[in-house]
Amino acid sequence: MSKKTENLLYLKAASCFDLSSLAQASFAEFLADLGTEALPKYYRARNYLRDAESAYHEAFKEAKRLVGPLPAYSTPEFERWRHEFVTNYSIIAAGQDFNALKGELLRDSLVSQYMSPEDAERLLARNYEAQRSGKRKLANLKVRILFDRLGEMMNAARGQAKQARDKFQAGG
Repeated sequence: MSKKTENLLYLKAASCFDLSSLAQASFAEFLADLGTEALPKYYRARNYLRDAESAYHEAFKEAKRLVGPLPAYSTPEFERWRHEFVTNYSIIAAGQDFNALKGELLRDSLVSQYMSPEDAERLLARNYEAQRSGKRKLANLKVRILFDRLGEMMNAARGQAKQARDKFQAGG
């Protein structure tokens, strides 16, 4: 069995954060500019958004592999490796109460780099009770918050893309 040594989830998620930010900035530039000289910004923004969506899907696939349900055919060795991997890279949350999770989120390298403390706390408050109840594992809350924030950014970029497409189709 090959041993994974990189945290691909955080690499893909960071790529998605960066690309969606670039897409939003490029769409904003295109929407602010007048004339045909702004067209390259539109095409660049569309490419950033396409690449961000691709990175989002790859990160989601990696998240499902690391914290999703185990396949029926998985070996005990794989289960042990997966648990060690998500623990060593702090992909899963160790805390069980709201304040411990909040502190852990704010100390996480990816969360602190790409989310404001207010966003992290807002998403934690929104998801804490739902994640705590039912079949969901509270330890997976960090991953859920990460993808909620990515989803918000992607939706904002898609909204700007629609505005930019309307401007483009109207002729500038």
